[in-house]
Amino acid sequence: MAFKAQFRTGLVYVFFVGILCVAWPAGSLAAEAKAWLGGGFGLSVPNKSDTTARPMFGVNLGAKLGSEFGIGVHYLSSSKDEDVSGRSVPWNYQLYGISGSYHFEGEAKGVYLGALLGMSRVETKYLGGDLSTSPMHYGVFAGYNHPIAGEMFTLGGEVSFISIGSASGSVFGISRETDAFSTLNFLITGKFWL
Repeated sequence: MAFKAQFRTGLVYVFFVGILCVAWPAGSLAAEAKAWLGGGFGLSVPNKSDTTARPMFGVNLGAKLGSEFGIGVHYLSSSKDEDVSGRSVPWNYQLYGISGSYHFEGEAKGVYLGALLGMSRVETKYLGGDLSTSPMHYGVFAGYNHPIAGEMFTLGGEVSFISIGSASGSVFGISRETDAFSTLNFLITGKFWL
């Protein structure tokens, strides 16, 4: 139940900040400004002990400021039960925040590099109780958008390295801390360009 509430909160956050990202450039910059609505799915590989590769999906909204620079918002989610000392323990994380990117032109058109920053939600079980923390995250990403059906839709791939900090939470009134970890993510992406 907590995961669904966090998912809805993350989507609302991405939606409203995304509207700002899309509306602001479209009204104030040259006709070159383009907005996108995108999504992706693939694998997330955390470097935390007792974890394995897991599915990941996400959505993002953004706009190019001119022809090369872009700003946007992202929401990424990964959920899986992990085997810890012979027990199945849920360990889930959601990442939402802002991003900046550089989109290459010329012969490298479609290639982009960027950085992201935001808040996270890490949820697990500890001593039979739910432990939920909200650490910061930051990272870098690179990808490629291949045009399909003209310039309105692109398919591509994206790889990212994201570092998620440690944070404190409580279980049964006792303060506990989740350790910092990082993830290497591989996503197949699609974007609609407006």
